Amino acid sequence: MDILNNREIAIALWLILAAAYICSAKRMREVRLAFKNLAFVFQSRPLMIVFSLASVYTAAMVYLLLGWDLWNVDQLKNTVFWFFSVGLMSIYNLEKIKNDPHFFKNSVIGNLRVLAILQFVVGIYSLPLLAELFLVPFMVVVGMMIPISESDIKYLQVKKLLNGIVIFFGLFTLAYTAYMLATDFKELGQEKTFYDFIVPALLTVMYLPFVFAMMTYSTYETVFVRLKFTVQDRRLRRLAKLYAVVLFNFRLEAIRRWADHIARVEVVSHKQLLSTFAHLRKLKNLEKMKSEVFGSQGWSPYLAKDFLLSEGVSTGYYNLIFADQWCASSKMYDIGDDLLCDNFAYYVEGVEGVAKVLKIKLNVNDNSRACQANERLLVLSGVLVRKSLGIDISDSTKYALRFGAPYCESHGDKQIIVKKTSWGGHKLGGYDLKIEVVAT
Repeated sequence: MDILNNREIAIALWLILAAAYICSAKRMREVRLAFKNLAFVFQSRPLMIVFSLASVYTAAMVYLLLGWDLWNVDQLKNTVFWFFSVGLMSIYNLEKIKNDPHFFKNSVIGNLRVLAILQFVVGIYSLPLLAELFLVPFMVVVGMMIPISESDIKYLQVKKLLNGIVIFFGLFTLAYTAYMLATDFKELGQEKTFYDFIVPALLTVMYLPFVFAMMTYSTYETVFVRLKFTVQDRRLRRLAKLYAVVLFNFRLEAIRRWADHIARVEVVSHKQLLSTFAHLRKLKNLEKMKSEVFGSQGWSPYLAKDFLLSEGVSTGYYNLIFADQWCASSKMYDIGDDLLCDNFAYYVEGVEGVAKVLKIKLNVNDNSRACQANERLLVLSGVLVRKSLGIDISDSTKYALRFGAPYCESHGDKQIIVKKTSWGGHKLGGYDLKIEVVAT
């Protein structure tokens, strides 16, 4: 096998041509300036430290693999590609990784699943160089156009065409790979080919501790910066940092919850500081116990926050917001793929241990899409009413939700309330529509 296959040669040639054009063309002056500014950013001390640490860690992994006879010099190219495409990108996407509780599990499984093997086999065989020289820029343009086509419903036909091109290219690549496997199987059976498959997967799995270490450092750094604004006393702030490291260590979700709580309360004494840690422990116990709530009082918030899980809607933790008001809320979920799409969120509001109000709020940014948005709210409301009251949603409530009419009906000590608020002066006739299930 050559150092670079035809696909990699084609990519390298096009990158060289693009770089030469950007460096020489007068109209590319602003682009050159942007790259210059980007290079300046990458030269900053924090990024250089991270880059250096990642490089040293990768070198250590290679040294270990070399000692285990699982790496040789032929893998230098794959290792460099892996470092820039996986290693550094994992650090770049650290904030996304923090919010993905399944990242580490998926990273291990993802390197062992059938799809990874399929991608590897397909990548072994490249097309003739002339074909790759044509296909590389063509597929890059198609890939750049797909997000644009998804930004507005009027580009739907273009989106279908582009997706069709991608599917056709994928099927063609699979067919070509099958043909090459049948006529040139010896390429797959080489020792180097085995290393090509196993080395990137091993590097990814071995890299996970470094990613976790960087994620831990980043989380603590963010929390400690926030403490400067929430705890004014320097001595208390130092104690808060010490207690946080000792009590939470690698439990990153716990320290983020504590940081959110301490930002809402006043901490001017050592006793108040200790109470913030006690509060978090109390929350953990409440969530574990899920104490029963009598029907007349409301609902268990730890059950109510999961009422819409079947619809893919999840909330954060049920926590003290201020005074004696507690709340758990979901993120804003988009409806459709429009640039300024409609969205909704689910809220569980009440007091400690008892949810009093279950609410879905829909924001319609364009009145022309009201039917689609209201129908989505209707589906969610049906699930909420069934889970919270044990009944099917009434026709009157359905009518109110479809047409945005104010409505209220009682079911014993509970009420279902529909409210609509128009946004005065909004160019597209925007409004918000809420349904609340309330314990009276």
